[in-house]
Amino acid sequence: MTEVTPVPAASVILLRGDPFQVLMIRRHEKASFVPNAWVFPGGAVDAEDERGSTLATMRAAAARELFEEAGIWLGDPLRDAAAKRRALLDGQATLASLGPIDLELLVWTSRWITPAGVPKRFDTYFFIARATEDAQPTIHENEHVDLVWITPADALARLEPVFPIQKNLEAIAGFTSADQLIAAQRGVVIKPVQPVMIIEDGQRKFVLP
Repeated sequence: MTEVTPVPAASVILLRGDPFQVLMIRRHEKASFVPNAWVFPGGAVDAEDERGSTLATMRAAAARELFEEAGIWLGDPLRDAAAKRRALLDGQATLASLGPIDLELLVWTSRWITPAGVPKRFDTYFFIARATEDAQPTIHENEHVDLVWITPADALARLEPVFPIQKNLEAIAGFTSADQLIAAQRGVVIKPVQPVMIIEDGQRKFVLP
């Protein structure tokens, strides 16, 4: 089997409130990757996300995907935000053209690489960011069917998240304060995690090496 090179991607664990909830969105049943799954907003890096360093590029991709997929903008409030979101989705605008945004608001918390042997692979940087209390996310209807604010513990119990989402939720479930979580993660050395796919009783299973 030809080895598939992972596609660079970025995802946002968006927090709201104290004790905090996280924003999760449910992918469309016809999605090409993890259909029907509950995930964090995120997606593949675009050429326009390039910022000169890998981390800055990944932050830009995360901010763009958050706006495209959930309508949440991390900069100053945008005028005509819905129209600008459509322009971004249609390729008529870039993240940089929409207005200033502080990419440092996105705190790198983990990096997960899809196991070898899977036909579609990603090298995903996960970031934590805080939403305002009045943030009103909306789904990108071509890709998602639902969204929810939920505590990490409830997400683990109710949503049956896929493996990397599960492990990211487990990593933050012990925190109740968004400030505490962000402070704990800022500046931490991140090592990539690549699970191993095994076949057990005829079923695919992912385990940590």
